[in-house]
Amino acid sequence: MILFPALVQSQDAGETPQTFEALLARQTALLVQVLERPADLDLAFEYATVSVLVGDYEAAISTFERMLIFAPNLPRVKLELGVLYYRLGSLETARYYFQAAQESPNVPPEVQQKVETYLAAIAAKQQPTQFRADLIIGARYQTNANAAPGGRRVTINGRDFILDDTATGKADFNAFAAGRAYGSYDLGTQGDLIETDLVFYAARFSDQVRLDTGLAEVTIGPSFNMARFNWDNAQLGLYAVASGVRLNHANYNGALGFGSRLVARPDVQTEVTAKVEWRQRWFNDTSEYPTVSDRNGYYLQFASKISRQLTKALRTRVLALADFEETSAKFQQSWEAGAGIGATYQFASPIKQLPHLWSFDLEAGYIYRAYAAPDPLVNVSEKQKDHEGWIRAALNVPLKYNVSAGLVGEFRRQYSNYDLSSYSNASAMFSLRKAF
Repeated sequence: MILFPALVQSQDAGETPQTFEALLARQTALLVQVLERPADLDLAFEYATVSVLVGDYEAAISTFERMLIFAPNLPRVKLELGVLYYRLGSLETARYYFQAAQESPNVPPEVQQKVETYLAAIAAKQQPTQFRADLIIGARYQTNANAAPGGRRVTINGRDFILDDTATGKADFNAFAAGRAYGSYDLGTQGDLIETDLVFYAARFSDQVRLDTGLAEVTIGPSFNMARFNWDNAQLGLYAVASGVRLNHANYNGALGFGSRLVARPDVQTEVTAKVEWRQRWFNDTSEYPTVSDRNGYYLQFASKISRQLTKALRTRVLALADFEETSAKFQQSWEAGAGIGATYQFASPIKQLPHLWSFDLEAGYIYRAYAAPDPLVNVSEKQKDHEGWIRAALNVPLKYNVSAGLVGEFRRQYSNYDLSSYSNASAMFSLRKAF
């Protein structure tokens, strides 16, 4: 008698929540038993279920597939395999198992319903034209919105000066709206796409109007499935980019460039992303910002992230970044390099009326920045060097399947050998996000 459906319901209901260490110990103990009793399907199903909970999808898949050798007419096992392959992005394999579940004898109604839901999702994903978008509105408070020194006493070219009060850090509140629209067209050549991204951001400050910001950026280009080079689960994109920024209600800068991005999944738990980008930038002098054209030049950027699903609930990441900013004024020219770590933990909602999983994210990072020449107005003999660090915490609360609320707190500190560039800033932000 096969009892494993009850096991799944017990896991889904969360009647006996366990720590990750306890689940790993349980998985190890179950593996020993499975090897001793390979024909025990209830035991195999429990081992596969626990493997999913600890994020070991490979063990779960191999176990479910082995179960079908002993008992080929198990619609729930075929459903579980379809779900796992769907999560991994192997849509055709997922479709095969979902259809196999439908064709099995005595399919339970709840299994049939889930299969139909996933098959509809696969059909939508495999349309040649895809579109999705996010819209975010929110408010933010900062203790040092203008990133200026916290104190009035600074040293400039070896002499102490007292800054005017308007030149020091000021707290402020701003409202903002941001969005992203993504579209793609499948070229029908085994996963090759034409992709386009549109990003915009606008912020209005309560007091410091000179910080009012508007930004728009668009990228477009092809993305190639690297399976043709025997590199499975990898996509390489090439794109052109154009962007513009307005500051204090006047044009601030514009840029044109190109780049390349890579998304790869070396195994079921790991994702690697990387981007290299070059831009030519032009800055516009205004009465509020009269010398920004000193920054005219090209900008070269590298950014990468490795993320890994450690458990069903916990995903960690490591960040690396570097850039070089070429400018017409050498004292504005700089390079920087940095790194960061972060983690996202999902947990059951403490509010019955909000059934979707909540998530808590924590990130910390550091950037070192060095300039090419001394700024003669600040220090004629020493080049500027900055050390910047940050720590950020965020809580995401889904209100509906496509609407969520976010709370973010961040502390950022920059120490520089130029007093005018040293500052600290703490911020708190609330936002609402809707996905389309």
